[in-house]
Amino acid sequence: MNKIISFLLIFFTIFFSCNDNNLPKQSAFLRIEFPEPNYIATKEIKLPIDFYYNLSAVDVSVTNPKQLSLNYPNMKMSIDLFLKKMTETNDLENNFRDFSLILETHSKKSNGIFVREYEGVKNSVYAKIFELRGDVASPIQFYLTDSTSNFIYGSLNLKFKPKYDSIYPTIQYVKNDILVLIESLNWNVK
Repeated sequence: MNKIISFLLIFFTIFFSCNDNNLPKQSAFLRIEFPEPNYIATKEIKLPIDFYYNLSAVDVSVTNPKQLSLNYPNMKMSIDLFLKKMTETNDLENNFRDFSLILETHSKKSNGIFVREYEGVKNSVYAKIFELRGDVASPIQFYLTDSTSNFIYGSLNLKFKPKYDSIYPTIQYVKNDILVLIESLNWNVK
């Protein structure tokens, strides 16, 4: 009888101790694999400027000689660039004002703006990058100028409804491409 009771006790202990306990999932971060950047010059594209772009991730489309897009099809983003020639003395001021209006439109929904300046005396490139934090449609706005005859303004545009926390690593990847573009920009006439 003791053997039967011992056997039943062991059986029930094992049987009832093997239930599935659902534990909460541990918090984790999204892992995104980005292609290794491969920068090449835009010499084969007919533009009044030269710069390096990320061939690994970008498709370049030239709308006209004064407008082009660097499309990131896998990320559903694009960097749109608008080139302007300045001929009059107040053109620089007018371009800054137009850029400020565009920036103001996007900054209304942002949680903050971080500004970075760049000065490349060798190539006469002066730039300012505005990174808008929060759920905005255009998280990066920037302009480049030689302060005498050329002005470019650009923006990183999203092709989906933004969730800033989720797309932050992607924005930083594209921001590095923008920095390479700015640092490699060469004003020339083809």
